[in-house]
Amino acid sequence: MSKFTFIASVLTSILLQCLEGTFAIAHPRSASAPPPLETNVGEVLYITVSVKGQNRVVVGEFRDRTIPFFKIGETGQYGALIGIDLSDEPAQDEVRVQIQEGSITRLVQRYRVKVRRTQFGIQELTLPQEKVDLDPETLKRVEEEQQQMLENLSSVRGERVWRGPFVMPVEGKVAGTFGLKRLINGQPRNPHSGEDIYAPEGTAVVASNHGLVRLTGDFFFSGKSIVIDHGLGVFTMYFHLSDIFVKEGESVSKGQTIGLVGSTGRVTGPHLHWGARLNGARVNPLSLIKLPLHTLVTGE
Repeated sequence: MSKFTFIASVLTSILLQCLEGTFAIAHPRSASAPPPLETNVGEVLYITVSVKGQNRVVVGEFRDRTIPFFKIGETGQYGALIGIDLSDEPAQDEVRVQIQEGSITRLVQRYRVKVRRTQFGIQELTLPQEKVDLDPETLKRVEEEQQQMLENLSSVRGERVWRGPFVMPVEGKVAGTFGLKRLINGQPRNPHSGEDIYAPEGTAVVASNHGLVRLTGDFFFSGKSIVIDHGLGVFTMYFHLSDIFVKEGESVSKGQTIGLVGSTGRVTGPHLHWGARLNGARVNPLSLIKLPLHTLVTGE
């Protein structure tokens, strides 16, 4: 057999194997990958996914946080709320959506998410010195209260209690204070993790959605406070109240009056500090209002 005959025979054999499907040949993608979902530091992202089969347990992972999904229809449609924490880095990352089937976890979808930087301003406050430089006894109280708050916010209910869109908790002037870097008596402090809404003392404060009262109390910094657990890692907080009308363990409905605007705790005047946590992420509560949750098939 000549050299050329041998080469021709090999090429023919390769061609036949390709036609029979023995070899996998890589082709360039006919279309580019979809652009990433975009959101900002401190915001909430709403995503949906279709899953074959009924009554699946669908969970996601994003930046070491577990993201629970909830059913939004009768045809395998699921949704999830993803919180971008105040301290999250502005960068592109990935949400991995998985199905849990007994001891087996199966990947079903990936979403690229681009987190954009948010430019937060600076807030300068002047307070009585004893409210800033704490004595040992007060400091011990504050540390215990912070631990109590963290323990309550880290306990996640496995069911969704909230239904439909979230509502504003009080009528008043939104100050735009979420995320501001604070200087108190010239000393740097943690960024402001809630939104301040200014209203006259005694104005009614309502629950922003259905939920369970997780915590009530009168704390050094936040004054008379309420924490509502809306399920699946969603919490809202209502601080500096003058009065509280609900008790721990009580179920509340969206729009139900739970307290009154006040000036308790470390404040400069009457207002409501409205905060939100989403699977541990500190998010702007106003971003809950903006979500297209009225489109959910199930719920209201």
